[in-house]
Amino acid sequence: MAVRDKMAFLIDKTRNLIGDPASATQQFTAQQIQDALDVYRVYVRYALLLCDPTRSPGGALNYDNFYAKVGDWEDDAQLFGPSYQPLTPAQTDTLTGHWVFSLPNPGQLLPVFITGQTYDVYGASADLLLRWAASLARAYNFSANGVVFQRSQQTQELRAMAAEYRRMQRPRVVQLKRDDLNSENGYTNAPSGLIGLDW
Repeated sequence: MAVRDKMAFLIDKTRNLIGDPASATQQFTAQQIQDALDVYRVYVRYALLLCDPTRSPGGALNYDNFYAKVGDWEDDAQLFGPSYQPLTPAQTDTLTGHWVFSLPNPGQLLPVFITGQTYDVYGASADLLLRWAASLARAYNFSANGVVFQRSQQTQELRAMAAEYRRMQRPRVVQLKRDDLNSENGYTNAPSGLIGLDW
């Protein structure tokens, strides 16, 4: 799949996390980074956004600030109003998942929903760093003129950073089916194969 225009910001953010700026000597192409991000893509359909209203002089509430539970959205995320009509916010911050409406009181009518794709940039960054470390696995240490060069240290540092990002990645919820618990024994199986965020 070709690199999508709406992924440019997420690709740049991932490059910054792994220390691989776009240049003639970059380790990964934009396509490789997008592919790593796509592994951690979560499709969201009509998830409810949280509202943080602004109180105007006199005490009236204006419903203008809306937040998703997670950030790092692809730029084509779409908001919908209470009748599922498309909405156009005045400001969009897909990094943090924050949308602002500039409407007269009472502001945007509730509820507001979002449909789009959100990504776990830390999970993707950890995967890319491990791939980078693997490409350097055959690096070796050597000495010349009394100076010791330790190329293998790069691998250790990449793996350490990957481990740090692995701790920062989003948790995933998985429901498994157990064959040893079935209706014959008085139990029922839980749904299987569900992976996603707790909205």
